[in-house]
Amino acid sequence: MTTMQRLSCLSLLTIAGLAGCSGASSGGDPGGSGGTPETSTGGTTAVSTGGTTASSGGKTGSTGGTTVVSSGGTQGGTSTGGTVPSSTGGAPEGTGGVTVSTGGTTPTGGSVGGNPVTTGSGGAAGSSPVGGGGAAPPPAPGTIPDGYPAPTADNVAKCTMVGLTAGLCPGGGPGPMCMQCLYGGTAYGTSETTPTAEGTSEAGNYLVTVKVGGAAAGSTYIGCESSRGLLQTVATTAGQTLTYAFVVNVRAMEGQPQHAGGPSGYPGLDIFFSGTAPQVSGIGYALSTAATKPIMVYMASDSTACDQTGNVFGGWGQMLPTYFNAPVGIANYANSGASSNFGHWNDIKAKWSAGDWVIIQFGHNDKGVADATVQANLEKMVSDAQAAKVTPILVSPPARVQGIPIPDQSSLHAAAAKAAAAAKGCAYIDLTALSTAWYNTLPSKTAALAFHANMSDATHTNLAGAYKLAGLVADDMKKQGTTAIPLGMYLR
Repeated sequence: MTTMQRLSCLSLLTIAGLAGCSGASSGGDPGGSGGTPETSTGGTTAVSTGGTTASSGGKTGSTGGTTVVSSGGTQGGTSTGGTVPSSTGGAPEGTGGVTVSTGGTTPTGGSVGGNPVTTGSGGAAGSSPVGGGGAAPPPAPGTIPDGYPAPTADNVAKCTMVGLTAGLCPGGGPGPMCMQCLYGGTAYGTSETTPTAEGTSEAGNYLVTVKVGGAAAGSTYIGCESSRGLLQTVATTAGQTLTYAFVVNVRAMEGQPQHAGGPSGYPGLDIFFSGTAPQVSGIGYALSTAATKPIMVYMASDSTACDQTGNVFGGWGQMLPTYFNAPVGIANYANSGASSNFGHWNDIKAKWSAGDWVIIQFGHNDKGVADATVQANLEKMVSDAQAAKVTPILVSPPARVQGIPIPDQSSLHAAAAKAAAAAKGCAYIDLTALSTAWYNTLPSKTAALAFHANMSDATHTNLAGAYKLAGLVADDMKKQGTTAIPLGMYLR
């Protein structure tokens, strides 16, 4: 497809959806298997290729963007489903806007909210910028934080249409229409241990705004980076637009910090759209500054929570961004095979600052280790966070689907996590119990494994299961309340 052909396809985006636009795409399976330890393994990720640049100009971090190449990304396959309404919006953006409630079809099941606003005339939506680690109140529902870039049609024109691989779009969306926007480099890094120089230079926290909708009715899912969820599918009527704001943590290693099956990926910011008729009329992006510093939530965990590559496997931390409004962003440093003696803890400590949060979940790879040892390891991480004025949340591991009802899960050290939280006075979420209770509502082991990789892996979820587990965590934050977990005030 020529450059002019791609741009011609994009010109139809807000008129008639994406019908008839496609591009080259290829992908491979991510690693992932159970056993001892529960380390994701296997599968070489294929590099998608093809196409000419749709546009040029700009360095990452500006709203100009960089040239993009039609490519498919890394894909595997899992089917998803479920119909869920989006939450209603709040105050309009600028003056003259009208708050709109919308519905949509989620690709992964379960409930999810949003804070859409229609675009009115006048200035930017008002909220206090979050700077330097304070516990600033969240923006009013349905508003975009101050300092976030305005979404523009020019940035949409830098995107390209690509095809499905194994039933899913790049970024993990449901398709059948797929659109990708590569605002950094277009060369896919295949190293599983060493990032590219370009990837290192373009890493950072990006403030992203998206205007969903347009002249035609649409159904739009938004993902980013290595199949990380940003927004579950929302529906828009003809002529309706909804504006959303996100924080996207862009790392030099796009998925896991260092693991076979987790290549470095595309450098810079990557945004993906998909659906039956995705409609996108504006995109804005910029690197955060001291004045617009996000509230970052760092994740220290293993393969059950990590950013998996390839769409066959999915960690619940990978889908957690779908549950949070800006100015909260998720920086997922979970790595396959990691134990409570976490090798990437110093990577997190080098990035965090006062006012940030850290979610800590270990136990799957501590088999045969005494509870007291795991507890001591967890307490050390909690102490480090508290000393840095970073707020920790301890989470016990999700249950393994070894049968329905779920058998004893004491080997996952939930008792050690609970004891560590009590000893250090920090928040605790018992995901072992929450996931066990959810699995036990399902009629059979086969039904439970439908939410797991390859429909057979007892430990690792697919993207649908990851979204469900992330929802259990988000729901428990709400249940405990903002006095116990103030981070919950930023949930959609």
